[in-house]
Amino acid sequence: MHDSRNLSKILVVDDEKLIRLTISAKLKSAGYVPVAVGTVDEAVALLNASHQSYMAIITDIVMGDVDGFAFRDVVRGIDKTIPIFFMTALDPEEGSGFLKRIIQDPTSYYLPKSADVAVLLKRVQRVVGSRRIEQFIQQQMEESKKSLTLAAHVQASMLPARMIIAEKRFHSIWWRPRDSVSGDLVEAVPYGKGRCLYVLGDIQGHGTSAALAMTAVQSFLKIFSSRENTPNMSPSNLANLMHRFFRRNLADVSYMTAIICIHNLRTEEVCWISCGAPDLVVVDDRGQIEINPEKRGGLPIGLVEDTVYTADDEVVTKLPPSAVCLANTDGLTDLSCDEEGNNRVPETMIRHLRDELIEDSRPKGCLIAMPYKFMRACEEMGYNKYQDDVTLLMFGARSAIPGFYEMTVQLSPESIDAAAQEMGAWCTNEGWSEDAIMRMQLVFEEKMMNVHDHGFDDRDRMREVTGCRLRRVRDEMELTIWDCGTPEPSIEVAAGNSGTAFELVNRDMSNHGRGRLMVRELCKGVERNRYGILNETVYHIPYQTPATEGEIAKKGRFPR
Repeated sequence: MHDSRNLSKILVVDDEKLIRLTISAKLKSAGYVPVAVGTVDEAVALLNASHQSYMAIITDIVMGDVDGFAFRDVVRGIDKTIPIFFMTALDPEEGSGFLKRIIQDPTSYYLPKSADVAVLLKRVQRVVGSRRIEQFIQQQMEESKKSLTLAAHVQASMLPARMIIAEKRFHSIWWRPRDSVSGDLVEAVPYGKGRCLYVLGDIQGHGTSAALAMTAVQSFLKIFSSRENTPNMSPSNLANLMHRFFRRNLADVSYMTAIICIHNLRTEEVCWISCGAPDLVVVDDRGQIEINPEKRGGLPIGLVEDTVYTADDEVVTKLPPSAVCLANTDGLTDLSCDEEGNNRVPETMIRHLRDELIEDSRPKGCLIAMPYKFMRACEEMGYNKYQDDVTLLMFGARSAIPGFYEMTVQLSPESIDAAAQEMGAWCTNEGWSEDAIMRMQLVFEEKMMNVHDHGFDDRDRMREVTGCRLRRVRDEMELTIWDCGTPEPSIEVAAGNSGTAFELVNRDMSNHGRGRLMVRELCKGVERNRYGILNETVYHIPYQTPATEGEIAKKGRFPR
C-alpha cells in the first residue's frame, strides 16, 4: 500500500477513453494519482484552478480540433516548467517532424504508445523525481531567503541610528552587507560625561556564521556599554573585555578585526586602538592628518588566546576644531569593477574623493550625507562589485555654523512636532518674521509626516531618524531633509521652475491630502537627489518680507 500523502497527481489528456483508462491504471499501480480528462478545455480548467498540484502532464499529440502542441502553448502560459509527456502512436520516422517540435521545449518529452509499461513508468518516475527535487530546493531557497530577510532586519535593528546631530557631536553610518546579512558591526553610544564610544568591527568570514557572531558581539556591546563602571574603561580595556567574550563564546567560529574609539569632546581628542583593522583617519581643513606614525595597534580580537591589549597599543589624537574622524572596514578597499575582484578601488582615489567631499560638506552643514555621497561616487566610477561587507563610520564635534540650524529627528508625530517648535525658536532668535517661520514649519511638518506615513513600514519606522538643515540664503529659506525611506525618483529641479518642479516632486503626495497644494503654494522650487539609500530633498521657501530681510542682512546672520 502506498501512503496517499506521498502520491503525485499527474494529469492525463487523451480523447480516447480506453487510452485514458490504460494509462491511469499504469500510473496508479506505480503509486501516482492520475487525473484523466478527454478534452483540452477540461485540462486547462483544472490547470487554471490548481496547476501547482500536478507534477506532470501526459497528453496525446492528435486530439480532434486541438493538437498537443497548441495545448502546450496554453499550458506554458499557466506553468512554464511543468513536464509534458507527448504520448503518441505516430511514427517518428515518417517525416512529420513532431520530435523536433517536442524538443523545442526543454521540459517536453516523447513517449511512444507502444512502449512497455516499465519503460513508461521509468521515464515518468525519472522526470517527476527530478521535478520533486527542484521544487524542494526552490522551497528551501525561498524559506532561506525569508529567514535571511528577517535576520537582516534583526541585524539592522541592532545598529545605532544611521545619523545623529546632537548638541556637541555628530555621526553618520553607511552599512551594507555583501549579501543579505553582514559580519560588520558598529556601535555609537554616549560614554560618560562629554565622551562618546565608537566601535567598528568586522567578523572574518561571510554568510550566516559571521552574521550570528555579529549579532552576539553587537548584543554584548550594548550590554556592557550600559553598565555604570564601563565609562571608566580605556579602549585597550574594552578590547580585552571583548577578546575574552570572543574566546569564550565565538573562538570556534572566527575572529574579529576592530577599531575602538573614545571621543572626548571636553578635551577635543580621541583615544583609539586598532585591533587588526584599518587605522582611524582624521581629516581637517588641511587634509588628512598623520596620527599613528609609530604604527601602534594589536592583533585581531579572538585570534590568539593569550593576547593582551595595553595602553602602549593605544593612540591619542588631538582634534583640530574642523576635524572629522573616519573609520571603515576593509571591505571598502575590496570594492572592484569586476565580479572576481581583480580591479579594486585605488586607495589614492579613496583618499582624494573622501577629502574633497569633506572639504565641500563641512562649510555647507551636510556632513551626515558625506558617506552616502562617497559610496555613490565610487559606484558611479565603476567600483560597484562588493567582495565583502562594507561599513563606514564618520564622527566628530559639531561645529556651530553661523546662520545654520542642524538636527536629527526621530520619526514619531510627537518628535516631529517638537522639532518644528525647536526650529521655530531658533528662527525667532535669528530675527525671522513670524509669517516666514510659520510657512517653513508647515513645509517641514508636511515632509516629515509624509516620510513617516509612506517612507517606512511599522517595523523600521521605530528606529529611523531623519537629518534636517535650515538656513537663509538671500531672499529664501532653504530647508533640507535627509531620509532613508522608500526610494523616490532622482529629481533635480532648478529653483523657480515651479510648474515642472511641483508636478514631479509632488506627484506621489496625493494620498497625503494637503501635501500637493501646500508645497505648491509655499515653495518656489524643490530639488530632490538620491545617494544610494539616502534621499535628499531641498525646499526653497520664499522669505517675502524685504524689511526684515534687510535688517537681518545688516547683522550678517545669513549667507549672502
